[in-house]
Amino acid sequence: MTELHDRRLTAVRAVMEQVASETALHALNRDRLDRFKSALLELAGQPELFSEGDYPSPTKSQVAKTYLLAESANQGPALYLISILPLGPSPIHDHGTFAIIAGLEGYEHNTLYARSNSETGPGKATLHICDEQILGPCDALALMPQDIHHIDNQHTLPTRHLHLYGTAFEHQTGRLEFDLAAGLAKRITIPKVPVDRSRQVT
Repeated sequence: MTELHDRRLTAVRAVMEQVASETALHALNRDRLDRFKSALLELAGQPELFSEGDYPSPTKSQVAKTYLLAESANQGPALYLISILPLGPSPIHDHGTFAIIAGLEGYEHNTLYARSNSETGPGKATLHICDEQILGPCDALALMPQDIHHIDNQHTLPTRHLHLYGTAFEHQTGRLEFDLAAGLAKRITIPKVPVDRSRQVT
């Protein structure tokens, strides 16, 4: 093992251990989510641990590349490095679990939405834009399970960001997708994401 591998292992393990221990003992709230965000930002501040050589960006035919870095037991938190080529906007969605994105390279435009307080779950969904954020190197965005956003990369470079979720993609069964024009939300089954597990750290 190289010194770089050892540093990556130590850094990733520290984030995962903090998140796993706090989520096991305490209910999620904004303050706790902000602590997780700070931990992920510290990790993103070491981009040499996640170089293009170790985690290549997608080819044109792939469009996106998702690397699993770490996954907790019992459907707990999971950490990914995700790289996406310049592409149009994603559907408007929540995650049904917490989500934190911290930038390594490239720029991702996030549009955040607020929903009427009287509305929850599938069905009528009245949304309005409440914030916009350009997520670049050493920027981060933290989302509670019912926070709503969509992403867009219209820049010339692929994004390379760290994504920390409260549970892995395959267990995100509570997601909602929103149709702004129709004013509706529907429960979705997330399409199976091709995940490269060959470079998992821990």
